[in-house]
Amino acid sequence: MSDLSALKPHAERLLARELASLVGVDAARDAALVIEAAGLTLDARHQRLDAAAWETLTGLARSAGVEARRDALLGGDVVNETENRPALHPALRNPDRLRDAALAERLRTARAATRRIAEAAAAPDFLDGRPVRRVINIGIGGSDLGPRFLYDALKAYRRDGVEVRFVSNLDPADLDDAMEGADPATTLVCVTSKSFTTQETLMNARAARARLAEALGEEGARKRFLAATAAPDKAAAFGVAEDRIFPFEDGVGGRYSVWSAAGLCLEIGLGPDVFDRLLAGARAMDDHFADAPLARNMPVAKGLIDVWTRAGLGRLTRCVAAYASRLEKLPAYLQQLEMESLGKRVTRAGAPLAEGHGGQLVWGGRGSDVQHSFFQWLHQALSDAPVDFIALESMAASSDERAQALTANLVAQGAALLTGRVEDGDLAAHRFMPGGRSSSVLILPDVDPASLGALIALHEHKVFVESVLYDLNPFDQWGVELGKQLARSILSGDVSGFDSATLDLLRRLGVAGP
Repeated sequence: MSDLSALKPHAERLLARELASLVGVDAARDAALVIEAAGLTLDARHQRLDAAAWETLTGLARSAGVEARRDALLGGDVVNETENRPALHPALRNPDRLRDAALAERLRTARAATRRIAEAAAAPDFLDGRPVRRVINIGIGGSDLGPRFLYDALKAYRRDGVEVRFVSNLDPADLDDAMEGADPATTLVCVTSKSFTTQETLMNARAARARLAEALGEEGARKRFLAATAAPDKAAAFGVAEDRIFPFEDGVGGRYSVWSAAGLCLEIGLGPDVFDRLLAGARAMDDHFADAPLARNMPVAKGLIDVWTRAGLGRLTRCVAAYASRLEKLPAYLQQLEMESLGKRVTRAGAPLAEGHGGQLVWGGRGSDVQHSFFQWLHQALSDAPVDFIALESMAASSDERAQALTANLVAQGAALLTGRVEDGDLAAHRFMPGGRSSSVLILPDVDPASLGALIALHEHKVFVESVLYDLNPFDQWGVELGKQLARSILSGDVSGFDSATLDLLRRLGVAGP
């Protein structure tokens, strides 16, 4: 654990300077804040950092033990102490780094099994002589957000004739929309749940099974169900055939699970070769994270910048503005990854976190749409938030005038946040923009499988780096449990212990009550 109070004098000094005065003055400083890895480029020159602050941050990473914790993560050691588990998402990309040879072999076996079923599902007679035309993934949280984001992003790589839809919400309309227009005979349902006890997932799975059984009979419905889970016995008890259950390890956290059998709907909908390219992109970022020195390590740099803006500068939130339509769901994906991982209040030892420590609130949307909504707040509100712009080299290189304009808007917004605007005249006060607002640009070659794999792995690892500096556990999520437990109590009719306002609300809604 590092003493992040060392950031305070740097923050006081740099907050007293014009942000624009830091840019383009010190060539070494600017070079240190531009890092390339796994095909991606991180440009953080518009961050409120100088060489001295950056040196302090990298020193804090070293003294906090980032390198040793990183090696423990990649080697498969226990890094989730409250649940006594490793965190195996990097191992799903490269089992060879694991010190446990038996575990590594289980991961290879599991990957081979999902590849086989994805290849088999491409056959024109996979479903009782019929092809797969609709895949419905039923899951929630990490079993939904990752696959949903990637399927949306990789639209150009979808298999012809196959459509994947997603069900996560208990609103019956969610399942209705997913099954709309589908022929039950050519529909395949993937039930994705680590525990296979999640209320939303099981309720939706039962409803989907009932609808398929109504059209095809119980056995016909059973043949159209797959399960991805760390609890294969519960999937079997639910009624999924044993040869259609694809396990993943307890050490694979839900929000980190898209690389496992939890990504089965992607492997079927995109094809296993595309899924392999996704894994390869993430593996390239893993290798960089493992081998690059701290000062030139992209996940370390990104994690340090976010610690700086939160614990150093006191910026509670961070905006993600993705200037690519296919990346529209990226902010929602990062919300879960970061806020479930870093939304903690105690250290790994159970001591209270210091004030201002812990992850940021993540929000955002798609450029250039967001310029006509919340960018007003970013430019002129009394509060401010750092912005992560996501740019594409392919967009900048396009001959399409719209693509050129989109890229120009991204660059212009970063420049406007930096410099602001001062004018004379009657409306000068209204038109004034203070500037001095931090941003970074993350550049991807294109929206392709390898780039997206690297993008996700970058954020997984930068979250881990933040957790080391804050000395918290990023792999448990106890905060999601209490509300679900209370909902089960309500549904069972046990409303004892609820406050009077809650009881009145239950009566008004007609859900339950004394």
